[in-house]
Amino acid sequence: MDWRLTVTRVRERNKAEKRERIRLAALKLFAEHGYDATTLRDVAHEAHVALGTLSLYAADKRDLTLLVFNEITLEIMEHAIDLVRAADQPLDERILAFFSPFYRDWASNPRLARIFLQVNYYSGGMHGEEYKRTRRAVARQVELLVEDAIRKGEINPGETTEMIAQNFFLIFSATARFWIGGDDPVADEGIAYLGRLIKLQIVGLKPRPISSRAIKAVSPARPRSQAKKARMDG
Repeated sequence: MDWRLTVTRVRERNKAEKRERIRLAALKLFAEHGYDATTLRDVAHEAHVALGTLSLYAADKRDLTLLVFNEITLEIMEHAIDLVRAADQPLDERILAFFSPFYRDWASNPRLARIFLQVNYYSGGMHGEEYKRTRRAVARQVELLVEDAIRKGEINPGETTEMIAQNFFLIFSATARFWIGGDDPVADEGIAYLGRLIKLQIVGLKPRPISSRAIKAVSPARPRSQAKKARMDG
């Protein structure tokens, strides 16, 4: 075996091991002490690496949160995909089933969830591109559900599936941030609220027949003078 190849493999393995130690150290300290109280020096000490070494794996503390949560998000997504893969449910229930594991995971450690949901509003840093890919992957899974619903005739949105999926994803993101900001976020309550918003969106996409009662209700009333004239003419 080429010794240079062996050296390269050892180096890559060492880098992967350091990266994982840093990720787990940050996860532990963020969970125990929160974002503000955790310093890069603390993480480096917990991971048994030099502060300069840590800077090779994360540009700053916010970037470190992406290193931690990108992997967690992908793990949750894989579980969510399994839940809806063969589910024979209406679109709103399938979308809600897909997003529910995120709420349940975040509710298990609100402090960690608040860091991820309330700190990360832009995609810079070493792990920003991975963060964007992760968000796109989640949105793509929602798009697949939308495409399936269109094939079944559940909805006829008159818009691209990508745009519809982004709509649901943004509702999920905004609602999750609102929910996690509470004092004691309960997963079932957050999921139920999200379900109402998703259903509202889907009902708005469906064509609905207008009843005669509704037509009468929205018909403009005639002025009294016109009504009186009509009676006299009759």
